[in-house]
Amino acid sequence: MAQPSGSASSQSADPGTGTDLLLSRQIDLLAAGNGAASDCAEDLKSLPGHRSDSPAAWVSSSIDGSKSLGIPQHVALCLSGFPDGDVDITVSVQGHEYSTTAVPAEGEVTFQRMEPSSTLFQGGRLRLYDVGEGVQQSEMWSFVPPGTARERLALAGELTISARSGGVSATRDQLIELPPVPVCDWLDSDTRRLLVFGFEPGSRVPVGLYRTDREGTTAVLVRKIGTVVMPRSRTAVFSVPADIRALAGESNQFRITVPLDKQYNTPAL
Repeated sequence: MAQPSGSASSQSADPGTGTDLLLSRQIDLLAAGNGAASDCAEDLKSLPGHRSDSPAAWVSSSIDGSKSLGIPQHVALCLSGFPDGDVDITVSVQGHEYSTTAVPAEGEVTFQRMEPSSTLFQGGRLRLYDVGEGVQQSEMWSFVPPGTARERLALAGELTISARSGGVSATRDQLIELPPVPVCDWLDSDTRRLLVFGFEPGSRVPVGLYRTDREGTTAVLVRKIGTVVMPRSRTAVFSVPADIRALAGESNQFRITVPLDKQYNTPAL
């Protein structure tokens, strides 16, 4: 079996100063689940300031509904009171606007397919499904806007979402919550990009390659493969070097992770 090779790869989203964290020599591999899902029809019953005879547009968090959006929580786009047809969606952050077209689709929300994490921030068309009571809902995605937009959100602390179709329109301001607890996971299930979040801004967080034991219950550090520096958003993306990704074709024993108190669902190559 080939051994990891090549020089360490590092990247940072911000040149800030902060604590240097250390990788554990050995970690316990733990499992956990999360079954929460956005529910636009339920949100509508308690949507702040909403009148039943008015259209509405919002992004629903699987944790807080319409109250706030947490990075990188699972979210979905919700519309209420819009006629059947394409809807122009605009997200505004600190004077910067991002446009998407929401389009009605046949079928129903399945919660089995995730939209890209860049949804609402990189254009394109987003499918909406009828969930009853005049409400439309998209499939969910991990709320991790692209880097520049993410840092604008962290600075502003809120976004404005607007929807327009013909003479019908709606606008809503929503608060942004930054990740409070350190975790890491693959971004969009892509083993080339590790999402590292929840560490204090300025912290230098090492990324390590680990090899599991035969039982798959513990893993030992092989070596450090890079570092991320936490920006204001407490969210950074680490690109896994190609030579490290190549190990996946030779063994299922390798994991990628960062310093955490407990290692739940440690990302496997």
